[in-house]
Amino acid sequence: MKKRKYKVGSPIPIWKEGMAQTLTFIVTEDCNLRCKYCYITHKSSGKKMNFETAKQFIDYILSADINYTPAVIIEFIGGEPFLETELIDQITDYFKIKTYDLNHPWFWNYRISISTNGVNYSSPEVQNYIKKNKNKTSIGITLDGTKEKHDLQRVFPDGKGSYDSIIKSIPLYLQQSSPTTKVTFASDDLLFLKESIINLWDNGITEVAANVVFEDVWKEGDELIFEEQLKQLADYILENQLFDKYYCSFFSEDLGAYENEDLLDRTSCGAGQMIAIGPSGLLYPCLRYKDYSMNNKKEWLIGDISQGIDMERVRPFMVASNRLQSDEECNRCPIGSGCSHCQGFNYDVADTETNYQRAKYICKMHKARVRANEYYFGRLSSMYGIEREDNGQYRKLYFLLADDYITYCCYDNNNIVSKTYMTKEQIEEGLNFCRKEFFRPVFVHSKSTIQIPKIPVMDEIYIEHIIPAPKYEEAKNYFHNILCVFDKQTVNLPVEKLNNAILNIHQEDIKYLSSLVICLFEKAVRVNVNILNLSPQFPEELYKKELMKIAEKMEEYINRNEERECNLISDLCYLNHFDNCRAGERSFIYTADQKLYTCAGIYAENLEPSVGTISQGLIHLKNAKLYTHQFQPICQNCDTYQCRNCIYTNKKATNEVNVSPSYQCRKSHIEREVTLWYQKRTGRGSNGNVLKEIDYRDPIVKIDKIDPNKKTYYRYKQ
Repeated sequence: MKKRKYKVGSPIPIWKEGMAQTLTFIVTEDCNLRCKYCYITHKSSGKKMNFETAKQFIDYILSADINYTPAVIIEFIGGEPFLETELIDQITDYFKIKTYDLNHPWFWNYRISISTNGVNYSSPEVQNYIKKNKNKTSIGITLDGTKEKHDLQRVFPDGKGSYDSIIKSIPLYLQQSSPTTKVTFASDDLLFLKESIINLWDNGITEVAANVVFEDVWKEGDELIFEEQLKQLADYILENQLFDKYYCSFFSEDLGAYENEDLLDRTSCGAGQMIAIGPSGLLYPCLRYKDYSMNNKKEWLIGDISQGIDMERVRPFMVASNRLQSDEECNRCPIGSGCSHCQGFNYDVADTETNYQRAKYICKMHKARVRANEYYFGRLSSMYGIEREDNGQYRKLYFLLADDYITYCCYDNNNIVSKTYMTKEQIEEGLNFCRKEFFRPVFVHSKSTIQIPKIPVMDEIYIEHIIPAPKYEEAKNYFHNILCVFDKQTVNLPVEKLNNAILNIHQEDIKYLSSLVICLFEKAVRVNVNILNLSPQFPEELYKKELMKIAEKMEEYINRNEERECNLISDLCYLNHFDNCRAGERSFIYTADQKLYTCAGIYAENLEPSVGTISQGLIHLKNAKLYTHQFQPICQNCDTYQCRNCIYTNKKATNEVNVSPSYQCRKSHIEREVTLWYQKRTGRGSNGNVLKEIDYRDPIVKIDKIDPNKKTYYRYKQ
């Protein structure tokens, strides 16, 4: 599998990676256009900023007791900001002079950002300003694509389209600025999406930031048009091999997975961290909180230039987060990543005057975008063998293609010969289920036979393949995205260099662990170890000795300016939450009888019944909460985030899927001990999870320490 080599699907580069402070000057509320989808619904020709107001704001900001970021973006916006080019020039000069006089770090680290409709771009006033601030100015002209699409939305007050007035300035714009634009789509112009994006690329605008409006404008069937337009655009990109040439934000490698826990505790935008000043000197957390964008609520002020910022009014933004601003449906959405929302708009349409209610009008449009992205990345993989960057937060459905499927997790499949194979029709139905319900399909192949079904949908969906090592050479001729599985008998097979490899090893063979892993380090950058047949007789001290040998070898690689990873040691250096298989929550099994199960071990040993069918979905999943971290009592008091917390092992040993047996916990804490040694030796994890010394291996002891009077029949001693 090739490493990532695509721009369509990668994020558009942002100056200072989006960490710069933004100061927004609303220099005018007037505009020379009347774009139909514009969120500034109350434009006014009589409201513009004067220079003294801007000076007072700059003086205040530079003298206030504020935790400055190292860099700043000076943003000018309207209305149409270039209606006030002379004022913008005065403000820019004053900022530069003032920061120079104060020896302020922003004198060296600033960027000017201007969003314009482009009508006045070629004027002498604007051109003089651009030349004067060369290499410091980032200007975005809004061009919507084809003339038909652009003129449908972006019109002058008399209703005439503005395309001809703007397109003539694009050649000059491309000479002076980065080739970017922002495109917005609403219900009535979705049919122009594909042609418009291509038209922008053909006109030299290689970076297209595209979005759909947040407002409640979407009609029945709009999501189908949106998805089809994106899929047609994907076909055009792939067939013309443009995927490494352009950017378009409709396609994103970060889209369509569970939201990262860290991102849930952040906000979707910088409202409250940025500061916007209106023409009269009033201060806002963002321009979207100003009255000219409000249709239902009064504007949200955080101060004015006379009194400064009222930090009490800022406090709601300081503690706001995606988690708190969204409901349970959004927070637990399996495709929540990449679904954006505007805090100002949320506030305007909320049921009460609150910043803690999220508008969800674009939900069906986001789902359509995710499906189209799966189509694009699936075809990118099948046509060119280029792998999508994987954040590991996707829902997965494991297809057990045969009875003798290769062991890929803690459950050891002992079937040698398969009596049952999944049919072509069953596979196709499963893939359609994955597309509909947003699962990432994983094909778990037979130990003896590689199934190569000819199903068109396979070329349109991103599929991972788990393959036994002896079949790797055959499989790589047909599949991409391969995980190769080794064991004691196959570890010496010659294979090409792999990014990842799986090693299955039985508990009784732990004495061979280090030699097997070190052997695989010659074939793979990363080795994921599955220890099978875990039992109370697990050899703890021998296990620690073997892990230490692996850690020492990993340190040797680092000293040679190389790097090797083993999930048992390296993962805990960087994790800050559990990263196990999430069986019953985010991963399920699909079998040849077209039923769904929580995990392979549960299915094979009939420990729990089916949780659904491929035609009906997960209708029989009872007590689903028990598969989530919040309802795993021992794990709640533990930081061994690399632990597999195997629900099959749990169920078999303790009779509960959410309660781990002591020997599974102790095994994971031995890994923790070795990781701590590895961290101290190598410094790995200094920016992530830095472990602390503890005096126990079974975290249930910690629970007893928290509540020493807990009434239990048996007491644990460390």
